Amino acid sequence: MKVLVTSARLPHALGVIRCFGEAGHEVYATDTFRSAPGLHSKHVKERFITPTPVFETKEFVARIDEIARDKEIDLIVPAFEEVFFLSKHRDELECGDRIFCSDLDTLYRLHNKKTFIELAQELDLPIAPTVIATSKQELLDATNQFEHYFGRAAFSRGGVALLTNFGPLAGAVDINEIEPTKEQPWIIQSFVEGVDFCSYSIAHHGKLAAHDTYRHPIMIEHAGGIVFQSIHEPEILEHSRKIIEHIGYHGSISFDWMRTEDGKFYMVECNPRPTAGVFTMESEPYAKAIFDPDFENPYHAAAGREAQIDIAILRNMFREPKELPRDLHQLFSGGKDIYTHEGGRLPGLYVILSYSHVFEFRRRMHVKKHKHSDLMEAQFFDISWDGGDIA
Repeated sequence: MKVLVTSARLPHALGVIRCFGEAGHEVYATDTFRSAPGLHSKHVKERFITPTPVFETKEFVARIDEIARDKEIDLIVPAFEEVFFLSKHRDELECGDRIFCSDLDTLYRLHNKKTFIELAQELDLPIAPTVIATSKQELLDATNQFEHYFGRAAFSRGGVALLTNFGPLAGAVDINEIEPTKEQPWIIQSFVEGVDFCSYSIAHHGKLAAHDTYRHPIMIEHAGGIVFQSIHEPEILEHSRKIIEHIGYHGSISFDWMRTEDGKFYMVECNPRPTAGVFTMESEPYAKAIFDPDFENPYHAAAGREAQIDIAILRNMFREPKELPRDLHQLFSGGKDIYTHEGGRLPGLYVILSYSHVFEFRRRMHVKKHKHSDLMEAQFFDISWDGGDIA
């Protein structure tokens, strides 16, 4: 089969490319800039540079349609939030029925943290006490309701701009700089202290085809995982299945969770797209779950599979010297580096070259004051969606 993977810059996109390639499928990949690491995987037969989904939406979707037609693509797998732009226009596209995603209303319901929390409450799934703030006063009132609170924008991703008065990220975001609105609310919740868990599932029209629960024993800047380890957790599997079946979900879907000391799980948020769970999945069963699913016996990633991002571990050594012994031990543990192991060595080189995209982020977004979060925000600024109108 011929597969087109979009937004190849992202680490998990490289994992998706690797799975399809190792399973014997013909892989094509796109992004908006040439140094995107996934474009240079040994599994990519041909790479394409497209207009940006955010700033040139119509041109982007037209280009994807053109590539799909010219290369006779069987399936398009969006790796990030370009999925919203493609879903919006899928009925107009010749390749529309080959985009592996749900309709825009379903994606919006999951992506918007406000409506996702409402869905979880409707299904009686565990969610921390929550207040929705749509103004500065409501934001201040909400933070006063909890001794320890945790907040983020309803449309956010990647651990950027987390508001809290507790833990290692306390004070990282100045509450005076936040201006919630009805269109762009903020979610304020009681701080749940515990261990982060994540899940990644593949579904076909409400039926689970594959699932992986994983944790990240090492994080960078207390926000993003850089080591990934699959685990067996039946409760997370069943909660994921409940949502998938209830909304008839189709495509890739991922959830974040928090487990407290007493073993209780709380849902944090949903990402209706692939995430790092692909790193600990096996290639053949992953591809089979997409092209030839067995709903009676869905694929479950075996517990104990591990992967890591070596360059992020190195970066963490310099940012957090006190964690140097742990990071050195992990770096030389023989763990599978996703950039140099899963797609040849070129993606590892292009991780460094792709830092040039930070300059494009600063230019396009008129960023004058450089922040340490620029590197993270540059990953997303031209492929993310914050709930506004799509051209």
